[in-house]
Amino acid sequence: AHIRAVLTGLLKSQAERMRILYGGSVKPANARELLGVPNVDGALVGGASLKAADFLGIADACFSL
Repeated sequence: AHIRAVLTGLLKSQAERMRILYGGSVKPANARELLGVPNVDGALVGGASLKAADFLGIADACFSL
């Protein structure tokens, strides 16, 4: 919410079109919770993208929202 507010202050109505991505440690166990946070529009997946099962778990969490 803070990031969105700063963007709105700087960019006015354009801020609503911007996507805010979570860039921390996203894993299948926490992806649903993280992606469900208001104003989080996606995630930058790092190490979990190297294991197909982990990446698919994150994708499943995303589609289940």
